[in-house]
Parts: sequence; structure tokens; C-alpha cells
Amino acid sequence: MELVDNKLTIEASDDTPAIIIDGDKRFVRVEGPSFPENAVEFYTPIIEKLLTLIPTWKGEIKIEFEFSILSSASNKAVYELLVRLEKLHAEGSDIHIDWIYETYDEDMFDEGSGYKDCLKIPIELIERPSE
Repeated sequence: MELVDNKLTIEASDDTPAIIIDGDKRFVRVEGPSFPENAVEFYTPIIEKLLTLIPTWKGEIKIEFEFSILSSASNKAVYELLVRLEKLHAEGSDIHIDWIYETYDEDMFDEGSGYKDCLKIPIELIERPSE
């Protein structure tokens, strides 16, 4: 998993989210459904890549999550990522997280609220009108 021109894009599938990593803009976006057959296998290389990149980024780092569905195994992987990002934030990385959820999607709102309540990293809950 290598960046090309300081960017990495993983296309979404029926059961995995699209992932965009843009090192020039210090931006990460995870969007779509997340219920891969093996969440650990899917998320581990992404987490490892982010943990090597983010400490090298200077300035504000924006990470956006916008899931349409999040399996319990994916939830655990996302939580692990957030805990690791929380540690980098405590060490000085200027990380800001947007948790985007659709209006009326109480499950995704609750997931984001839970992360925000239990972690010491800036998480903003952003409601997006349903289409």
C-alpha cells in the first residue's frame, strides 16, 4: 500500500468503504459501508499506513468518517484506529475528526457520540441531510 504523488485511493466495494489519503492536504476520508468479511485484514494495513504517515504531517490534519453501515467488527477496528489517533494527538499531532452521519441515522449518530464521549480527541458530529 504505497502512496502515488502523496495520495492513496482505495475504491469502495459492496462491503468496504472508499478510503482517500492525501498527504499534501493532510486529509483522510473513509466513506461508505463497512462490513468486510474480515475487518482486521481490511483495516490493519490502513491503520499501519496512517500511523506512519500522520506523525510526519505538519499542521492541521483532517479525518472524515462517513459510514452508511458499520458492522461490529468494523466498529472495533475504527475504535482501535481512533485510540491510536488519540495517542498521536496527545503527542502533538493536530488531528481533527469529523464524524458525518445522515439525518435520521440514529445508529451512526450514536456511534460517533460514543467515540466523542470516551476519547480525548476532537470529534465533531456533522449531520448531513438525507438525500
